[in-house]
Amino acid sequence: MKASVLITTYNQEKVVGQALEGALSQVTDFDFEIVVGEDHSTDSTRSVICEYRDRFGDRIRPLFRGQNLGLMRNLPESFLACRGEYVACLDGDDYWTNPHKLQRQVEFLDAHPDYSICFHNALMVWDDGSHDPTLHSPPGRKPTYSLGELLTHDFISTSAAVVRNHLVRQFPSWYGTLPVPDWPFFVLHAMHGKIGYLDADWAVYRQHPAGMYCRLAEEKRMEQNVGVVRIFRNVLGPEWRGPLTQAIHSRCLNLALYYQQHGERAKARQFARMAMGERPPGLLPSCRTAAKVFAYMHVPAIPRLAKRYRAARKGKTRSKPAHPDHGGQAVTER
Repeated sequence: MKASVLITTYNQEKVVGQALEGALSQVTDFDFEIVVGEDHSTDSTRSVICEYRDRFGDRIRPLFRGQNLGLMRNLPESFLACRGEYVACLDGDDYWTNPHKLQRQVEFLDAHPDYSICFHNALMVWDDGSHDPTLHSPPGRKPTYSLGELLTHDFISTSAAVVRNHLVRQFPSWYGTLPVPDWPFFVLHAMHGKIGYLDADWAVYRQHPAGMYCRLAEEKRMEQNVGVVRIFRNVLGPEWRGPLTQAIHSRCLNLALYYQQHGERAKARQFARMAMGERPPGLLPSCRTAAKVFAYMHVPAIPRLAKRYRAARKGKTRSKPAHPDHGGQAVTER
């Protein structure tokens, strides 16, 4: 079988039908299955899936759990049950908006055997209207990304990705210790090849009170990400220690500034100390780190000015090199 669409779901009776409809609407020149990892929901999610299975038969293959496994087990166990050469991921509360999405991403991976992941943008939409829709796209919007970039920044929306199957057949013990399943899932695949980006908006990443993203306050998400990067540093090879230490330092510095701006001085000092602890060895780098932390804490305008200076040098509308999948057209940052 050429592809599997993997939908993971729990207590999503009102929205999982839209995810299924988006998968069923895909127009392809190959066969694909829809695998639904239903994690023992307490609402009518299972009934909705059964209705679709009864209507579409073998197109939909539910995996009904006898007990709730949780996010960190449901995704990998459902993934390992997929039979396709490629696996397209789709959260049960998200949906796809283009019927040719799966075809395009499979074609890309067929044409680029040295790539293990292909992804695109996702539109973040808040169901309660509390925020304007926001495009979730990677930094720089360039054709190719690497494992090193993914280790330091979580830029792939789950429902925007297709991975090459059979590269990861066993999940390491440290995977289950993390608070989120998708970022380390893509890291494990990026260890086997490049990451291809298509400059298109083919998925909606729904934000609602029951979703993982909305349940955590901004500062808690930032703190959680520091913990994830620390685990990456602990379990990966020594060649990644320097870049990951720098990433932890930057994240702690941003948290110190965040808490300083929100009047939580004790928290600000805590993360400033963490930022100082995550610094490269040597006297000169240590002095530079100390000066940077002091400036961030006591002159908050400095990081904003530095960010503007870097953006001005880089050029926000700089044209990107042509990507093989873009028909020879250059990609322009938005």
